[in-house]
Amino acid sequence: MLNKNERSFIMATISANRYPLRDRWSYLWLVIAAVLMVFTYGMYRNPMAACLAQVFIIRFLHSRKVGRGYFLICLALVLANIISWWNLMPTNPTLVRIIMGSIFGLLYSIPFLLDRVLVGRFNGFASTLVFPFTRAAFEFLTLWPNPMGTYGSLAYSQFSSLYLTQLTSITGLWGITFVLSWFASTVNWIWEEGMLWQRIRRGLAVFAGAMLIILLFGMLRLAYSYPQPDSVRIHGIVETDYTRYEWETNMFPLSKTDPVAFQAMMTPVYERYLQATIREAQAGAQIVVWPEVAVEGFREDLDAVLVRAQDIARQGGIYLAVGLNVIGPNLGSEGENRLVIIDPRGEIVINQLKYGCMAFNMYDFTIPTVDTPYGRLAGVICCDLDFPYVIRQVSQNGVDILLNPSFEPTAENIVAHSQMAPFTAIEYGVSIFRPTSQGISLAIDPFGRILGSMNSTRVDERVFVVQLPNHHVHPVYSVVGELFGWLISIGFVFIVGWAIYRNRKSRTQAIAAPEAQHPSA
Repeated sequence: MLNKNERSFIMATISANRYPLRDRWSYLWLVIAAVLMVFTYGMYRNPMAACLAQVFIIRFLHSRKVGRGYFLICLALVLANIISWWNLMPTNPTLVRIIMGSIFGLLYSIPFLLDRVLVGRFNGFASTLVFPFTRAAFEFLTLWPNPMGTYGSLAYSQFSSLYLTQLTSITGLWGITFVLSWFASTVNWIWEEGMLWQRIRRGLAVFAGAMLIILLFGMLRLAYSYPQPDSVRIHGIVETDYTRYEWETNMFPLSKTDPVAFQAMMTPVYERYLQATIREAQAGAQIVVWPEVAVEGFREDLDAVLVRAQDIARQGGIYLAVGLNVIGPNLGSEGENRLVIIDPRGEIVINQLKYGCMAFNMYDFTIPTVDTPYGRLAGVICCDLDFPYVIRQVSQNGVDILLNPSFEPTAENIVAHSQMAPFTAIEYGVSIFRPTSQGISLAIDPFGRILGSMNSTRVDERVFVVQLPNHHVHPVYSVVGELFGWLISIGFVFIVGWAIYRNRKSRTQAIAAPEAQHPSA
């Protein structure tokens, strides 16, 4: 008859030694995982691919020795991420794209390695929690304070599931990542248990119950929660008829070689925006918003545009948000990328610089706000929206409407970037208005519902009109902040500590076991 310590030693030994599994199809799982990972991050997100990719990566690693298995996973993830991120910035040299994709792939591989090393120290259904805590904590600790933003979050892959994304109103992005990772580890646990009902029924019931609660929460939140009935009429004007690639390769160089020809090229763009603003003010707009870098040029030219814009705002009695890009002798192609908001008196009330897309200065950035008859107004430019470290100020300052003028640099960004904005609306309980050049303009309510959209690459009259709710709501996340992120980080530390404890205990028992079997005379 075995005593308690002997039984514990045997169970720990079996658990620690159950990997690698015997699976003759393991290399097939690796190939499938690599293909699915192309559609998990970056430019080509697919919700189902994101759910299944992690399943097959975990299965492959569990069926191989740690060193060789991790090496092959790194190769697969590097290749997948080079492909999925290739067109993020088309003007980057080929070598830079390869390096960036490789870095992303190696970073994404780390939680899978940690799971492979740690999971053997846990028994039964509890082992399914190792990967979600590891994956979500790693994402939180690397993305939340990251000056490159949250573009690489796994959560964004679930853009089409409005019920599931309501979870971000409590946990932020990290809750979605936790759920997706728990799904992957649970499927693998069921797989490893041979899908025997008697062995999996309790764990499966726990996971299914948790998922049911999460989805019911999302359904009820959308069914019974609405912002207050007041709204404001906002018009977005998109008159930019060139791409960022054309600006970088043709137009900006012309400003250096032939300034007069450059000014002649840009003047019609200025006129289209100014005349369209007059037209929309007369049509009943209360707020008119231009996209990011709607007008670009030399400082003296843009100063003249702003003077005329101030006159139009005063005469039309509107708030006018102008995206502009000042270039000059000591400035690059992006120059001074600014958002200027003018009130109905013709006064400039906000004049701010863009701090993304690599926001190394974001830690000291303050988002300015202005109180209006239509609620408290603030604005951030394009990918500035992707930095929760900064955007949390929106809820802290009670912003009702967040303007997010944008300009998509590539065709792939058109879809990928627009999928991210609703998450921010849900997290911070704010309405978002996002007029976008060469992309999809969006109007989003505080619950992430799309109230209107316009793809400026597919329409001739590029005016985007919507009645937008102008009262913020108070999601849990806006109050508790990154509480969930820190809790899962603490959970991960506990998992590491427990694994170390179990490892040392099993070694001690392994030494003591022979002595117990052969006591000295």
